[in-house]
Amino acid sequence: MGNEICNLCKVKNADKENSHIIPKFMSKRLFEGAKPRFTVLITKEGKRKKLQDTPKESNILCKDCEKRIEIVETYFSRVLIDLNSLQNAKRKYTIDFFENQEIIVCNDLHPTLYKIFIFSLVWRCSISSLLEFETFQLEDYVEEELRVFLNKNLLKRHDELLASLDNITEIPQYHTCLIKPKNNTRGLFTSYNFGQNAYAIYTVDYAIFFYTNDEILVQKHLSFSNINNGLVRVVIGDDKEWSELNNQVLQNMLNYKSLS
Repeated sequence: MGNEICNLCKVKNADKENSHIIPKFMSKRLFEGAKPRFTVLITKEGKRKKLQDTPKESNILCKDCEKRIEIVETYFSRVLIDLNSLQNAKRKYTIDFFENQEIIVCNDLHPTLYKIFIFSLVWRCSISSLLEFETFQLEDYVEEELRVFLNKNLLKRHDELLASLDNITEIPQYHTCLIKPKNNTRGLFTSYNFGQNAYAIYTVDYAIFFYTNDEILVQKHLSFSNINNGLVRVVIGDDKEWSELNNQVLQNMLNYKSLS
């Protein structure tokens, strides 16, 4: 251990221990109310694993690249706090309806920064060798495209990153859709390929969908895709919709072998 090359910069040694694949602030409610404090992960292959913390992996990044990712995560931890408590939000948001769907329009969130954050989540899930992410694997060329984009645009200082956003032009063109429950309703914690070129990450309070092929997009995800560099939109699912969405995940897990 310690001789691996960083998966992001491809230059320095991957000397960072215990890197979170999914930021801890996105899944801190995973163990809420659980005594003793653990949950059980069940994979699509029926494997079971006891979880007492959000998944971490060592020697996949160097310490410098980890810090570059942390800058974006720190910013987004505040963004998601606002999205979960809009009445106390410090940033400007608009609640709107489109195609009879309630959405949050993020007026103060730079769309390029949103993409950097989402792409960093997707990329890390794909490069991870942990059991939790064994069924999340991007095509090699997509994984490399995201790596190059992130390595080029993740900077070492928060102010430098924010100042650079308007000048970033070569952005990978992939459809992403972000969904949250209307109320404080817990969901699942999982990531998987739910179809060819279609990926999902569930982080207890959010569902993230990522597509590498336009032809297989779910219509609702297409309607609320953030592929363009316009205002970021977050879909609000009512309790019934959120429950149905999570139930679909379980069904997809049961159907996994038929997709293989």
